[in-house]
Amino acid sequence: MSQSSNPLSTFHIHVYGPVAEGIADETLSGRQLPIPTTFEAAMDRLEQLSALTEPDGSIAWSGPDHQLVGMIYDAAGQIQYLELRGHGSPTHWRTLIQSISGFAKIDRFSIMILPLRQWKNFQSFESLLSG
Repeated sequence: MSQSSNPLSTFHIHVYGPVAEGIADETLSGRQLPIPTTFEAAMDRLEQLSALTEPDGSIAWSGPDHQLVGMIYDAAGQIQYLELRGHGSPTHWRTLIQSISGFAKIDRFSIMILPLRQWKNFQSFESLLSG
């Protein structure tokens, strides 16, 4: 899978919640936080996006210019992380993560780009997508 700056490149990522306020370099520290929303609330928001969902947490959202699939992992009443892969514009990735998380501001969410295990915040990941 290519990890180039082409917006149609396929990416495989893990998404964690926003970093704690006031902690420098939290994304790089290995102390990622859960996404503070429930599985059920995320699934309700995905219905509004017309994404396909399964009770096990599998999700798929596609259109003529994007295809994003993944899995929601939850425990203890919140989403621990998302596993997403696919291709789409920065707007597609942002819209999907915003829909799942229930947050409009996701720039501080932690992203692990696989298979390199490279940490970014969402804003840095988005710039890779924009090229």
